[in-house]
Amino acid sequence: SSGINAEYGGAISDVDLKIDEAGKSRGFCFITFTDGSVIDKLVEQTHIIDNKEVVVARAIPYKDRTKTNKLFVGGLPESLSEEEISEFFDQFGTIEKIETVIDQDTQRRKHFCFIVFTSTEAVEKAVNGKNPPRSVVHKIGKFRLECRKKFPEGHPIQKKFKEMRKQQMEIYPGPSLDTFGYSYYGYSSYGYPATFQPTYPHTFGYGGPLRPNSQRGAFGYRPY
Repeated sequence: SSGINAEYGGAISDVDLKIDEAGKSRGFCFITFTDGSVIDKLVEQTHIIDNKEVVVARAIPYKDRTKTNKLFVGGLPESLSEEEISEFFDQFGTIEKIETVIDQDTQRRKHFCFIVFTSTEAVEKAVNGKNPPRSVVHKIGKFRLECRKKFPEGHPIQKKFKEMRKQQMEIYPGPSLDTFGYSYYGYSSYGYPATFQPTYPHTFGYGGPLRPNSQRGAFGYRPY
């Protein structure tokens, strides 16, 4: 830290090195700067410590790591227009845009979309604060729409979600359908077969290996 402190004019106010129970470094630390603008410069540069390149990134509070302004909406029927979708979801917050995907074979809209809000609070309201794989079902008229938070591909939650799906495909090889009868809405990162129940999340991890319903306890929880 002394090198960084000298280079940026004594901007470091605190260094919190994380160690394990044996007193050994866990391989990361948190550095607090008196001037937040220093962080923007640091993350754009390459840093070498003891001849090894280290990763430098802005620390994000846990409560903000689970927030996003993008909402996945699955189970969309062709008859439901973007205007109807916008009118319904506008109750949660201001909508910036609605992203739909066109099937290249049929030239029709696929059975899902992404709604981008101007704030993360809108998505929190829409899903009742739940994180993937958990979702919330909203009804527009007679149609039931499954809604989940959508994170960037490199986000820890998104990575864990992909790992879960990989485990799922090992248990249920071949094409599978979600609860709405669509094959993942044509979108490989979402949807589960009707017989599949994922475990509930613990921070960014998930509660143990995935198991078929026959090996699970009441209401889908693990019996141990």
